[in-house]
Amino acid sequence: MNKILILIFGIIILNACNSTKVEEPSINKGTINIAVDESIKPIMEAQISSHHVHYPHTKINVEYIPETKGINMLLDDSVTLACTTREFNESELKELKNRGIKYLPARMALDAVALVQNKNNKDTTLSLSELKVLLTDKNSKTKLVFDKSNSSNLNIILEKLKIKEFNIDNVFSADGTLNVIDYVKKSPNAIGFIGFNWISDTDDKKSQELLNSVNVIAVGESDKLGYYKINTKNLNDRKYPLERFVYLHTLTKSWGVENGFIRFCCSKTGQLVTEKMGLVPFYIIPKEFLLNTKPIEN
Repeated sequence: MNKILILIFGIIILNACNSTKVEEPSINKGTINIAVDESIKPIMEAQISSHHVHYPHTKINVEYIPETKGINMLLDDSVTLACTTREFNESELKELKNRGIKYLPARMALDAVALVQNKNNKDTTLSLSELKVLLTDKNSKTKLVFDKSNSSNLNIILEKLKIKEFNIDNVFSADGTLNVIDYVKKSPNAIGFIGFNWISDTDDKKSQELLNSVNVIAVGESDKLGYYKINTKNLNDRKYPLERFVYLHTLTKSWGVENGFIRFCCSKTGQLVTEKMGLVPFYIIPKEFLLNTKPIEN
């Protein structure tokens, strides 16, 4: 009799275990934590809002921080997706290689670094060589204001101008894009550096209020090649020299909310959101401009 009871009890336990299934990741529901560089906050807010309309049972918690910190959070599993304006650097790629992870970021859009100044400042053009002088000359009186310490905007400029050291006495962090614009509005002798997507949406009242509160500086490779203001047309024509891509990174292999969100941003619907924001959707960029990105070998 005892043997029969034990057998029945074992069957009940086995059935109970089999009935408890681990829920598979899904693009349709779930909560994820992501890191977004502050300079691309408006475009990513627009993508997240649109994604939620199509996938109402998903939730995306966002932390807006400098992109290098966001990538570090991705590497230590504090978040499962990072949105940046650069690919992984050499040391970050090395860590992925050591962990046997193939790297293939998703490019979503073409954005740019916009240079803005006080409305009363009439000097509305700047060459890259002049900008380099402003960053490196200790005698320069122009204040250069960025959104964050270790700003992605600053990193893009330093990379473009091939600057390894700059005059730290002239470069400031305003702790956020809105603070950059406020500083410039009060300071005639300052240039602010912000993500174009903050002022690119012609249908958004707040975006246009920010744009109309400052002067946008036209930037050129040289006098001979001419100067171009950052706007949708010049960005689309690839004439503005301080452009940058928006990248989406995840190390998650499963087809969950992370990869579902990346697919959404790079699909027709997400690319229309990008276009509506005044940026250039990645899928329409001419192929001759594309950069080669290959997964690193195991």
